[in-house]
Amino acid sequence: MVGRLNTQVEFDDLFERYEKKVFNLIYRLVGDNEEAADLTSEAFVQAYRHLERFRGEAQAYTWLYRIAVNLCKNYFRSKGVRDRTHAFSLDEAEKAEMAELPNRQLSPAQVLEARELQQVVHQCIDELPLEGREVVVLRDLHGLSYQEIGQVLEVSPELVKSRLFRARALLRRKLTPYLLPEA
Repeated sequence: MVGRLNTQVEFDDLFERYEKKVFNLIYRLVGDNEEAADLTSEAFVQAYRHLERFRGEAQAYTWLYRIAVNLCKNYFRSKGVRDRTHAFSLDEAEKAEMAELPNRQLSPAQVLEARELQQVVHQCIDELPLEGREVVVLRDLHGLSYQEIGQVLEVSPELVKSRLFRARALLRRKLTPYLLPEA
C-alpha cells in the first residue's frame, strides 16, 4: 500500500492488516505483553494523528514500523534503560507455530530437539542488544528488505547490513554449543 491514506476506511484497513505484526514487533523488542499492547495502541493512535505526514513515499507498514520502533526507544529512555533483556516467553503465534504437526520423517525425540532449539534461538534473539535485535526481528522474523529496514530505523541499508552481520555473528557464537554435533 503506497500512497496517501485519505479516509477512515483506509486507516481501518491498515489497522486490520498490521495490528498483529506491529504488536509482535513491539513485543519482540520490549518483551512484555502488557507494555507491547499499550505501545501497539499508542503506535496506531500516533499514526492516526499524523496521517497527513504520511506522504506515500514508503510502504505504509514501514511507516508504522518506524512509529513502533521509535515508541520502543522512547519507552526504554523513559524507563532509564539503555537496553533490555528478558526471560524468554513465546507469543501466541509462536506457540501455534510450534504446535504444528511434526514432520513424519522425524522421530519424537528429533521433534522435541527442534522445538527446544527454536526456543533457544528466540531466547538468544531476545538477549541481543537493541540495535541487533531490531534488525534481526525486522529481517528474519518480519521479512523486510535492507531498504525497508533502513526506512524503518532511519539508517542506510549499508548500516542495516552491518548491524545484521554483527547480530548474526553474536547469535552464531551463542548458538554454537547447541549446533555442534555431540562428540
